[in-house]
Amino acid sequence: MATAVDRILEWHQNIRSPHLGEKLRRLCDSPFRFYRGTFPLFAADVKRFRGMGMRGGIVGDVHAENYGAFRAVTGEIVYDINDFDEATNGDYEWDVLRLTVSLMLASLGEQRFGEALGAAEAAVRAWLEGMRRWGEYSRKQFEELPEAAEVRELLKDSKENARTEFLKRIVRPGRDGQFQFRHGEGYTPIPEALPAVRRALAGYLADCLAPKNAVPSRYVLQDIAVREAGTGSLGRHRYAILLDKGVEEQPDYATLRLIEWKQSLDSALDTPRPHTTKGRAAQVFQYTVRGQLFPKRYLGVAQMSGMPMQGREIGSNDQRFAAKQFSTPGRLGKAAVIFGGILARCHLLMARGEDGPRAIPGNVAGGEDRYVNRLLGFTAQYAAQVCDDHAELLSRRQEVEDVWRR
Repeated sequence: MATAVDRILEWHQNIRSPHLGEKLRRLCDSPFRFYRGTFPLFAADVKRFRGMGMRGGIVGDVHAENYGAFRAVTGEIVYDINDFDEATNGDYEWDVLRLTVSLMLASLGEQRFGEALGAAEAAVRAWLEGMRRWGEYSRKQFEELPEAAEVRELLKDSKENARTEFLKRIVRPGRDGQFQFRHGEGYTPIPEALPAVRRALAGYLADCLAPKNAVPSRYVLQDIAVREAGTGSLGRHRYAILLDKGVEEQPDYATLRLIEWKQSLDSALDTPRPHTTKGRAAQVFQYTVRGQLFPKRYLGVAQMSGMPMQGREIGSNDQRFAAKQFSTPGRLGKAAVIFGGILARCHLLMARGEDGPRAIPGNVAGGEDRYVNRLLGFTAQYAAQVCDDHAELLSRRQEVEDVWRR
């Protein structure tokens, strides 16, 4: 029987990327990092959970660090689920379980088992309560809901981050008057990819979600770099694209925009091996627009040398709950409630005019504890399995390193 490490090697067998060594380091860092970076394992395993069978648009890889603050196309800083790479149609419980397992693993070493499981329960009940309370809400009504105090505090901190200072760490003025990426900070200049980016750029700029009064068709390409970020997506083609708004003769930090293009793969919930369908980037775009209350600026789609890429802004205001938010049971529990509520909102928004998950609270009425306990049973068992799988990776690290170095 194939072990977790065998399955990881099989998934990556046709991937050639200079970032696989860094991915291995991050996978070995902790069980939570391992969990973040091995969604295909979870995607295959979660299907053994027998829930209600109610299906619709789901996020897929919805873990504690795929929630965050960002500047939306409206210009406001918002807090929402920020990554829909694995979005597809599936059982709603798969999203809930992905989240609850992540909460247990994120608090590993900080909380006792019972406290971590209590946070997972809080997330499940917040998800159920959100659907019960908001089942008939329109998008406009969601827009008018006040944010939780913890989220308001995070958004306040996010607004204090200046784009200019953020960009100065990443790019510098070049001799020809254009800006260039600095080496390091997760960015590696790759000038040989400039022609392919230029060919794809006009199509992306024509249709991306731009802020009011922005004219993306005027934007001028400054430089590109390979971007190293995350854990699960290391191994995908991923580029940072530096643009100037083209409104001044001389580019300036204030007129720069930093965009990310990332290769779109079919959801691991739909395919046992890495696969790219031609329209996958457009599909991810649609799931994101439906699931987020306010989409991120410059969200869009590009076709780079035939490869579907999803684009969005990399912003100075991008921020997640810091690790200290999980340092006590109270903080962990509050974060779990926020996560569960946002997931409920996302599921309802993605359902659009369909019934979607609205019937779930009524279906479990009178047996909610039993339903929650079934979800938590899988959560606890799977969190323990992830720890065992992580231990196996540590014991076979050199073997994986040798294979990925070839």
